[in-house]
Amino acid sequence: MRRIILGLFTLLAASSLSAQSKTSIPLCQAPFERLLGPAFFNRYPAKPVRLSKPATPVVSKGQAHLFRTVIREQAKMGPDFAGHFTIVRIGCGAGMVCLAIADALTGRVFFSPKLRNVFIFRDANVERLNYRRDSRLLIVAGSPNEDVSREGLSYYLWQDDKFHLIRFISSAELCKN
Repeated sequence: MRRIILGLFTLLAASSLSAQSKTSIPLCQAPFERLLGPAFFNRYPAKPVRLSKPATPVVSKGQAHLFRTVIREQAKMGPDFAGHFTIVRIGCGAGMVCLAIADALTGRVFFSPKLRNVFIFRDANVERLNYRRDSRLLIVAGSPNEDVSREGLSYYLWQDDKFHLIRFISSAELCKN
């Protein structure tokens, strides 16, 4: 009985120390409000298109077929990016989001090789995908395509149905004290 009580005490003490160490890790104090602010989005305007109903996504082949249910559900909500596109967030593991882009005018679905998925920004409390309907800019906070050497803020411009990296700020640079 003594061993059981001692074991439980040790387990509780260890979990308490673990919880304390997790909360004592400082979060990145970068000026995210400014780095994700409207000034950046306003530089790359897109004219929102008025639609009575978004086009049904074409999900008959490839990756689009694999994720057809989530693509259809999110595309129904209508455009939320670059005028007439919808960013589709696909859960693809703990701490990670995969994405597709659905065109509300044509129904075409895009998967970008430059941005297949985004792993969470470890030491920051910030949204991974930042975008607006009236802008062609997508700001990613985290590690694109699980590449930890690319952890930070990546600024992508949506042009010609592709993402083009236009700026990158590493987490080391962002979070230095």
